[in-house]
Amino acid sequence: MPSSLDLRTLQIVAAVAETGSMSQAAGRYGLTQSAVSQAVGRAEKLTGAALLDRSRRPIVPTPAGRILVSRVHDLGRDMDALAGALRAAAALPARIDLRLGLVDSFAGTVGALLVKELVDGDMALSLTAWSGLAFSHAEALMRRTIDAAITCDPMDGLAEIGRYPLFREPYLLVVPKGEAAGLAAMTLPQILARHRLVRHSERSHVGQQIERHLLRLGLRQPRPFEFDTSDALIAMVATGMGVAITTPLCLLQGVGHMAGVEVCRLPGPGFSRDLLLVTRRGDLPQLAPEIAAVARRIIRTEALPHFMTFAPWLKSDLSDPVPVSNSLCAPGSVRHA
Repeated sequence: MPSSLDLRTLQIVAAVAETGSMSQAAGRYGLTQSAVSQAVGRAEKLTGAALLDRSRRPIVPTPAGRILVSRVHDLGRDMDALAGALRAAAALPARIDLRLGLVDSFAGTVGALLVKELVDGDMALSLTAWSGLAFSHAEALMRRTIDAAITCDPMDGLAEIGRYPLFREPYLLVVPKGEAAGLAAMTLPQILARHRLVRHSERSHVGQQIERHLLRLGLRQPRPFEFDTSDALIAMVATGMGVAITTPLCLLQGVGHMAGVEVCRLPGPGFSRDLLLVTRRGDLPQLAPEIAAVARRIIRTEALPHFMTFAPWLKSDLSDPVPVSNSLCAPGSVRHA
């Protein structure tokens, strides 16, 4: 005999209490009257309480039986809800408790839209999100404190990394309002000889890419202004403190200061950065492509229209990502035009 009560037994007892008849309860559940009587006896033995008054016709519940009747339907609904949640979890091909890192330029622009879609949309993930500079994501991924990251760091030096390209964007030149026409015919060395360079911090992946590009051109610029956040960088340019090299997504992070700047193509050889979703290889094999697809859609529908407002010519300079079928690609690198 079972040592604990099961929901089915309680539902049978409740049916007897509701109908006043063991035979009617038997018909409801497709049982014999004897099986119903045994279920009632088992429930009363395990609870140590009389649940039905059999001396009356029709049978009526005792005070304990009335409590049972009032609660058993709630238990049934709870069990149905639990079963539904388990089926939904089983239908997902990967874990649903996701720890996601977001590079600041993504988190500060369209990251909230992605988080909302992952939590409230069809995937209904349980999600914890962190933002920060790209270099912090590699360490967090290897320590397993995050499961995935949307980053501009391809983590070239790390083996067993799965990479899902999202978006490629060119580096741009941002100058104070009214300066673009006067700089149009100048080379980058000429511009930087005339204006301070307001920099992304060299602690950031963007800052490191820009520094490598400048060194390839033989340019070694002073470092009077250096910022971790794009909004501070754009604010400095807007106040006339210099020019900056940055990307469209970083510009969008500083959109509050866009009235004070102009956006130009970067003179000379161009270069670009890739935004990727990265995971440890073998983790999230089916969920990661789904998240990448959502992120691409949000970038396309929410970020790109904003890019066109401050630099309409960008449409021809933006690149589609590598198809997701090639998601576990070779380590990335800076892209040069």
